[in-house]
Amino acid sequence: MDTHGVVVTGRFPAPAPSAPSAPSAPDDGGGGRYEPDLQERRALARARGAGERSAAWVRALAGRQSEQAHRRALLRTATALERATGAAIVPGGDGAALDGGSRYHLLASWAIGPVYHYGRDAQTLPELTGTERLALVAACALAAAMAGTVGGDFVPELDVLADALEDAVRAGRGGAQKA
Repeated sequence: MDTHGVVVTGRFPAPAPSAPSAPSAPDDGGGGRYEPDLQERRALARARGAGERSAAWVRALAGRQSEQAHRRALLRTATALERATGAAIVPGGDGAALDGGSRYHLLASWAIGPVYHYGRDAQTLPELTGTERLALVAACALAAAMAGTVGGDFVPELDVLADALEDAVRAGRGGAQKA
């Protein structure tokens, strides 16, 4: 829509993120703070590394976009991937450390969805191959699931999710070569 000579493009704005709650680790039973053991720390570091690599890949996808709105959306998705695979994983927590804004930016409708361009009366999709789209949706879903692994014995589940995230990014990178 042309509003006094201004052409408006872009996505619907993300809902305002709720104030992040400070996640609290569970009580260790003796009144002290919970400390992850070595195996848990390794799983958390592995998840964080997978998230950082997936975010780097998504930033590379963003750099290829000719439309600013798609570039911004993918950059927000990259940041959400890092959050979901890092600070949002709290051993013994309930997964609530992943804020609403990050959850929103991990949705397929946000990451690979269309942008309506007012004034041009057109919609565009991000410039991605089919394989990249699929890999991006998978990466977002896997990262979002990581924050929910924190109840109980999360190490095996977190390891599987990190492996799958790495596989999704590898597939997505391979899909770029077929474009």
